[in-house]
Amino acid sequence: MKRGNSLRTNSRPRQIVRNSLQVNVIAIVDVARAIYSETLDDAVIFVDNSVTPEGKPSPGRGTTALKTQCLEGMVINWIVYPVGPYGVPAPVSIADITFDEPICLKLQSYGAIVTAHSPDVIPGVTPSYDYWAGMVRPEVEPNTYGYRIEFQIGAQRMGISTPAVTISTIPAPEKASGERGKAQYILG
Repeated sequence: MKRGNSLRTNSRPRQIVRNSLQVNVIAIVDVARAIYSETLDDAVIFVDNSVTPEGKPSPGRGTTALKTQCLEGMVINWIVYPVGPYGVPAPVSIADITFDEPICLKLQSYGAIVTAHSPDVIPGVTPSYDYWAGMVRPEVEPNTYGYRIEFQIGAQRMGISTPAVTISTIPAPEKASGERGKAQYILG
């Protein structure tokens, strides 16, 4: 560990996952508006359960410009929630999430039904808990990283590039407390 104004680790992802926190990003998609306008402008908003280091909600919550707050080693889950004016909206799924820089490990889709192993699947009836997730890489520099998220809405594929992830560090304590705190400074 380095001694300085923040705690940084050189641990492996497997060691971090055991004690990682998770943050959920929900994309609420107005299916009718997206299909009619053929764009996600005014048809999607993002909300999450993260807070800034000051304890305030993430900037842009409830808009397309959400800046999800997280720390290195944290798992981010992306979930889509389709809404429509009449009954059940057309199926919506996350088709892809891409960052300009590789800030997440194992960024991929999880929870989809594997038809080959589920012979009793009834399309449109069997629930699917499809979501995307990735773990923020250890040692990613604190910064704001934009990303593009693409949705499959019925037969159409649409994307938006306005959300972002802001990575912060945990400030180091002013004074070492207890034997554990002293050991951290000895190792540094």
